[in-house]
Amino acid sequence: MKFIELQIKNFRNFNDVVICLDNKNILFGMNDVGKTNFMYALRFLLDREVRKQGFSQTDFHRNNISRKIEIMLTVDLSDYDTNEDTKKLVSHIKGARTSDNGDIFFIKLESIYDEKEMFGNPVLKWGDDLENLQEIPTRGVSSSLDNVFKVVYVNPLINLEQTFSKNKAIIFNESDNEHNDTELINDIKGLTSEVNNKIGQMGVIREFQSAITEEYKLLKNEGITIEMKSEMAIKGFFSDIIPYIKREDDENYYPTGGDGRRKLLSYSILNHVNKLQYSDKILIHLIEEPENSLHRSLQIALSKQLFENGSIYKYFFVSTHSSEILYYMEDTRLIRIYSKEKVECTSYLYNIDASYKSIKKKLNRALSNALFAEKVLLIEGPSEKVLFEKVMSETYHDYELYGGFILEVGGTAFQHYVDTLKHLDIKTIVKTDNDLRAKKGKINTYEIFGMNRCLKLLGKEPLDVIDLEIPEKIKKRDKSEILNNKKREIYEESSTLISLFKQNNIYLSGVDLEHDLYNAIGSRMEEIFDVPNVVDYLQDKKLFNMVELVESLTKEDCEAIYNHEHFVCLKELG
Repeated sequence: MKFIELQIKNFRNFNDVVICLDNKNILFGMNDVGKTNFMYALRFLLDREVRKQGFSQTDFHRNNISRKIEIMLTVDLSDYDTNEDTKKLVSHIKGARTSDNGDIFFIKLESIYDEKEMFGNPVLKWGDDLENLQEIPTRGVSSSLDNVFKVVYVNPLINLEQTFSKNKAIIFNESDNEHNDTELINDIKGLTSEVNNKIGQMGVIREFQSAITEEYKLLKNEGITIEMKSEMAIKGFFSDIIPYIKREDDENYYPTGGDGRRKLLSYSILNHVNKLQYSDKILIHLIEEPENSLHRSLQIALSKQLFENGSIYKYFFVSTHSSEILYYMEDTRLIRIYSKEKVECTSYLYNIDASYKSIKKKLNRALSNALFAEKVLLIEGPSEKVLFEKVMSETYHDYELYGGFILEVGGTAFQHYVDTLKHLDIKTIVKTDNDLRAKKGKINTYEIFGMNRCLKLLGKEPLDVIDLEIPEKIKKRDKSEILNNKKREIYEESSTLISLFKQNNIYLSGVDLEHDLYNAIGSRMEEIFDVPNVVDYLQDKKLFNMVELVESLTKEDCEAIYNHEHFVCLKELG
């Protein structure tokens, strides 16, 4: 079974949206754009406990009760022969699946507001024919749908004591004789009785029992006595059980202190209970902002569970503001909810190309930070990052507050980031060098690598290689000068392409970052470094010398860079 799509109409802040789904889904966006309402749409559809409350007038988009609420989940059942979950669903569908070829299946909730009753009654339907969906059989507040799905909703403030207490009866089912604990239980009851007898013999207890009985009879004289008993004797010995931590090679027991540990233990209890009680159902986890109270390392540990423990987290929707929760993501649907004039949603199925598998964590860590931005400037390396962060701090220091983010791609592998960010409707800006690269196996043949990098981002064909006569015995500096002159020539001859790049927020240097910088503040660079050739000096120990430069830049220097034609990318970010 595979989730394909969710459509929400006239529900809360969603007017009419269609969101592509997968079985693993991450929701993100700024506060108050609708992540919780997205979760509630799923809960109304699939969770009996929420659905039975019905809809109030405020659940209708802008209180428009003249339109009905519609929430529809589309699933793919084409893996029926191999997937046990699909078989579970199909076994309950019965006549709603009109043919063996009905691989696309719809589960829909509708609600019309009854003004007289001041209530919107949810009506469930399903089927493989969208125009002729059948009403789902219902008894009381339960439906056939509830026999298939179990929604596990985890709120950000999940409480360990409440979670454990609520599920004690399931965890410690005394009627379950599988463990043959009858003899032990009888022994414990005998010990409990003995403990209560000992308690009753204590002088302080006898004195209190006598005194409180007399006080009670002064208020109401009836034939009773007040006696003190351990709760264990009345409610059963499971009533006082709570989880403690015992470390290896340590005989002491420690309370489950620390919000992070308590939260993970709550998750563990839920997972255990669901295995015990709902093995016959399809579990769907709806988890809101799990990063709350979790240290970074625990967030990463939870990320590993979410994305790599398929036995528990087969189907989930997680809302988050944390990049660490995305640390292990792969084959995941990223869903961005955002608001312009109205709430909009975009989604993108994120997976990692085979060529990036070895750096998956590094790739995810960099990208996941950018996902929470509104516009992202992609740069090649740390030198650009050091420089641009300094310039922005002096000219537009609130750029991050307004959704700007500078992302170092670690080389020139822009494509992976651009594809993901653009699909999520995050404004993407690229700043890159005009590189020439020697063609392997051929002398004096060069690929127009920088230009082709930009063309690839636009889905266009690359330029042909060029021949460039360079003497074999030539100084490194002289060779660089020949290459740089050729780069300038290519740049000047490609004005149409350069204009196209700029229209798509791609900014190619005439040569490279250092030459762009010299064009903007060359005299200041010479003053700061006091060397014969400041560009060569800056490129020699690139990051180290860039830091030296940045530390000497004034506000006026930064403004000159920000306003220069070679650094329009920074204005786009601001």
